[in-house]
Amino acid sequence: MNSSMTWPQASTRPVRPWLSAAIVLGHGLALWAMLQLDLVQQVIRHAAPLMVQIVSPARERPPEPPLQVQVPRPPMPQVVLAVPVPEVVVQRENAPPTITVQAAPTPVTPPAPPPLAPPAPPAPPPSPAVQKVPASALRYLVEPPVEVPRLSRRLRETGTVVLRVVVDLRGLPRSVALLRSSGFDRLDQQALGAMRQARFVPCTDGGKPVECESDAPIVYELEN
Repeated sequence: MNSSMTWPQASTRPVRPWLSAAIVLGHGLALWAMLQLDLVQQVIRHAAPLMVQIVSPARERPPEPPLQVQVPRPPMPQVVLAVPVPEVVVQRENAPPTITVQAAPTPVTPPAPPPLAPPAPPAPPPSPAVQKVPASALRYLVEPPVEVPRLSRRLRETGTVVLRVVVDLRGLPRSVALLRSSGFDRLDQQALGAMRQARFVPCTDGGKPVECESDAPIVYELEN
């Protein structure tokens, strides 16, 4: 600041009080501004330089495409078209005539006949006819156990039962049948059962045993 400045000389005119105050205020403000200017220059010299870097805005990253999964397609069915192949017949000139030979038919063998059934065994010789004999011709080895049933005794049942008896070659009663009833069923059943238990001497014809048939009466009586 230059200190050799000279102030203007005072005018001889009378100065107004407000003008004098304004001049004094202006000089004071000028002095204060000069003091502040030195302080600002010292602060700028000691301040660190400010580095300003302009950063460009980051570019937006494009979105990634979605993950695509490839699914194998099933094989398409193959359609095979059967195209008939035309038969090509080549005719040769002066070809020898075709000779067709027909094979003889295969003889058909007739089925074998079923095996014959074995012949039936010969029938047994017919038994000799049963001979009819009188009741007196029958001879007992074991007489029939004849007895009057207890209930028949109480009821006073009596009578004669006639049986038809066929004796076989061994002297056994082959069949026993009721020929004539006594009139009481209890007596008839007792007579049939008793005759089946009898044993006979076999009948003979010329010294040979034969079957014989006879009527055998059984009499049921009560004692007095």
